[in-house]
This record gives sequence, C-alpha cells and structure tokens, in this order.
Amino acid sequence: MSTLSPTELPVSMPAPAQEAGLSAALASTRIGGLDFLRAVAVALVLIGHSVEGHPVLGPWVGSLSGLGVKVFFVLSGFLITKLILAEISSRGRLGFGGFYRRRLARLMPAFYLYLAVVIGILWWRDKPIPWEAIVASIFYVTNYYQAFTGAESNVVAHCWSLAVEEQFYLLWPLLLVFVLRRGGSLVVTLCAIIVAVWCWRWYLTLHVGASVDYLYRALDTRADELAVGCLVAVLAQSASHRTWMTRLTELPLAGPALVALLYAVALMDGHSAAFKYGVGYVIEPFIIAALMLITIAASTRGGRVAAWVNQRWLVHMGQVSYGMYLFHGVVMYTMQRAVEARGGPFWLGLVLAFLAVWLVAGLSFKWFETPLRQRINGH
Repeated sequence: MSTLSPTELPVSMPAPAQEAGLSAALASTRIGGLDFLRAVAVALVLIGHSVEGHPVLGPWVGSLSGLGVKVFFVLSGFLITKLILAEISSRGRLGFGGFYRRRLARLMPAFYLYLAVVIGILWWRDKPIPWEAIVASIFYVTNYYQAFTGAESNVVAHCWSLAVEEQFYLLWPLLLVFVLRRGGSLVVTLCAIIVAVWCWRWYLTLHVGASVDYLYRALDTRADELAVGCLVAVLAQSASHRTWMTRLTELPLAGPALVALLYAVALMDGHSAAFKYGVGYVIEPFIIAALMLITIAASTRGGRVAAWVNQRWLVHMGQVSYGMYLFHGVVMYTMQRAVEARGGPFWLGLVLAFLAVWLVAGLSFKWFETPLRQRINGH
C-alpha cells in the first residue's frame, strides 16, 4: 500500500515555456482553439436539432447533434483533467472544495436561471409542468431518469448530457487522486475504463437488448468519450507524447480527412444500432480527440486557419456555448415556428433562431452568470 501524501502525488510538470507549437499550447493556462471547438459543438447541436425532422436535410444533417455532444464530452474530459493535474503539479495537492466550488459556479447559475425561466413560461401559459423530470434535472440524474422512464420530450429533456458531465465531475477527481496516491498509472486506469465501457456497451447492445434511451444517455455507456479526453490530457504531460501529437497535427490534410471520416461514421450510425454503439461510438471520440489537437496546433501557427479559429465572434460563441445549449430548445423552436407561421422559409427561421439563442446566452453570460460566478468564487 502506498504511503504517498497529497503533497507527493507523482504528476509530471507542464512543458517548459520555451517549447513551441502544440507543446507550448498544451502547457499554457489558456489553450487556444478550444472556444472555437465549443462553438462548433454547440452549432452542431443546434443545427442537428433544427433539421432532424426536415424531409431532405434530416437524414444528412440530423446526426450532427449527437456529434456536438460527443465533442463537448471529449473537451470536458480533457479540460478538467488538465486543470486537476496542473493544480496538483503547482500545489502538490487537489483542493476538492475549491474544485467543486468552481464547477458549481460555472454550471449552476445558468442552469437554475434556465429552470426558473421555463417553469415561469409553462405556468404563465397554463401548460403542465413536468415536475418529476425537473427534480431529476436539479439533482443531475436526468440521464438515468430518462434511461429508465423513456426520453419524453419536455423542457429539461436535453439536460441528460449535463447530468453525464456532472456525474463525471463528481467521480473522476476522486478516482484520479486515489490512483495517484496508490502509485498507479492514470494511463492504464483510463485505458481500462475505456475498454470496460466498450465491453459493457457491446454486452448491453448485443446480448441484453438494452433500450436506446439507456445506451445513449447513461454515464456507464458514455464514459469512454470523457475518458478519451482525460487520456489526451494525461499523455500531454509527457514530452515524448507531445512529440507524436505534434507529428499528428502536421500530417498534410489530416484535419479535412478526419472531419470527412467522422461525418461518414456518424451517417452510418443511423443505419444500425449494433454499428452505432459497437463501432461508431468506439471510433468517434478518438477522431474528435485528434481533431482537438489539430485545432489547438492550428490556433498557434498563424495564417488564415489560425485567424479563423481565433475569430472573436467564434471565441465568444464558445464562451457562451453552455447557455446556448441550455436555452436552445425554448428559444430556437419558438423562433422557427414564428417565422414559419408567417410564411418565412426554413433557412430564415434557422438563422434567426440561431442568432436569438446566441443573444439570449450572451446576455445571460454577461449580466447573470459571470457576476454570480465571481461572487461564488470570491472574486
């Protein structure tokens, strides 16, 4: 049994400041390109949900919403693990109280504002309020509530992914510190988690015949996506791993080829549950992780690609993507229906709905979320 104290946790130090390119980006406190990826992820969700019932676009674009959620999961695993390892490296320990307070400050203000708004709208319009689903969302167990009761469409139906992330935030720091204190390997642990989820999902899909509601929403069937992001963050602590990551990002046309592959796999997901949960869900997180590294590297190289990735409006969209995800159902569908009721074309409703969601999320971020987050964090 290891006798390591919290101040002796064996974590690699960040890359030295003189390292260039991807290595320097991975070692910095704020990683370029991630807000761009958040913007892409939320755009995929909004577009996918907007067109999923469209007779022409639906079969080709509807699957994008699922990809957007996967991008969020991989990013969350990567960022949270990077933050935890950085704190352990600098302070010799992880302050669990501070960590969970920061997570609370980041996630809960917008979420509870959203709940207050939608409950108020339903009450004002004399519509039934799904109290059971709302209670499940308050305790961040919406994913399992839907998994066992059916994914009924309501104002908190999309909060299942927030429950997955919150459960991850609760469990992963505890496991990470436990592994390090015992002198274990985070790489081995994460690889074991990933393979275990694959095997469990295959078993549920092929032998148990588990419902799609469970396979799609449960933490135990989606944890590999978060774990892939965690694995990238852990591997990035090593100079040798940063070397091959850099080589990956320098491969000619790697980005466009991986985007095309990701889209092709997502389209195939729609044709077979066995392929979707047994193959697609295995491949897609790794493609997303590779694209994440390529985007991070591109953001540091200058030129047209870096200029696009670092566009201020895209960075802003990434910063408010959480609020956009929360409010998109209420705002987006309302705007689309209003445009279509007045004879407007589908594309106009989509564009105006997107802009309306962005505006609402931006106002919430500036005037509600940020001040409250600063107050909770004591700033």
